[in-house]
Amino acid sequence: MALFNLGSATPQHMAQAIFDEAVFKFYRLRHQYEDFQSFWHAKTTGANGAEVRLVDTLLANASKYPKDEALRAQLSEACLEIEKYWNKKFGSSPESLSIFGSIYSQAEDALVKHQAQAEDAKQPEAQINTGTRVESCMRNLYKYEIQIQAIKPVSFDAQTKIHFYLDGLNETLSSSYKYSGSVLKVLEQDSYIQNEDVTWGRWTLFRDSTGYSDVWIVRIQNGRAEVFSAVAKLNQDTYELDESIRGIHFDTEIFKAIDKTQVTAFDNSEFNLSPPTYFQMLAMLNATGEKVFEGR
Repeated sequence: MALFNLGSATPQHMAQAIFDEAVFKFYRLRHQYEDFQSFWHAKTTGANGAEVRLVDTLLANASKYPKDEALRAQLSEACLEIEKYWNKKFGSSPESLSIFGSIYSQAEDALVKHQAQAEDAKQPEAQINTGTRVESCMRNLYKYEIQIQAIKPVSFDAQTKIHFYLDGLNETLSSSYKYSGSVLKVLEQDSYIQNEDVTWGRWTLFRDSTGYSDVWIVRIQNGRAEVFSAVAKLNQDTYELDESIRGIHFDTEIFKAIDKTQVTAFDNSEFNLSPPTYFQMLAMLNATGEKVFEGR
């Protein structure tokens, strides 16, 4: 997207709207890489066919503003701050990228409005606050995220949800309890705190009738648990998603399972672990308009 041109009055410092658009545009590429380090040090082919650092496509924006001494560092800092927030909350999946595309689209719209206003008002450069660009960029990210619910850029089908609810499933570190005459397991590494009132867990329940285990995504609040979503394995290659929220029959064993989930969720948060994949899907569902975290 071309930058506006005010001739001799062209700003020597990058305005906030231009900064946001540049950073969000670049960060969209993050999800093509396994981790942030791989992304930041990746190489790409430039217009002249030569190999260049991918990040140079972002930092090249600084050359347009030679008097903007803080710009290069702030462009880098903004990307790292987005990584800390976005990737931990939503992960690095293609689905997460599709949602982030809505963030970028809103930043594009804001840039168009900024350009039009600057042309009309001949905005003086003195109004550009360079010291708060990173903080303002993150505030705009939060604002744009709230708007995603109205935009609804993507919806997730049952197979996608099943993939996230089952991804990384590992019963090695688990605690076993009895429920309805069967074995229920709390997968300890998957316990996760939403906030001080709500905890989430991933439990499995073995079914003698099929020889398979159902996977429960469990929401715990005020000491009580409900099954938010369940995935049943029908045969070797087929799964079925049940999104009808249902209560759990409470007995001594279930209360032990709830306690274990809450304790391990607290322990996981102490180590600042990234959320399990199933929780990333819950966060994406919530961001796109389903009232997952507010209860249903």
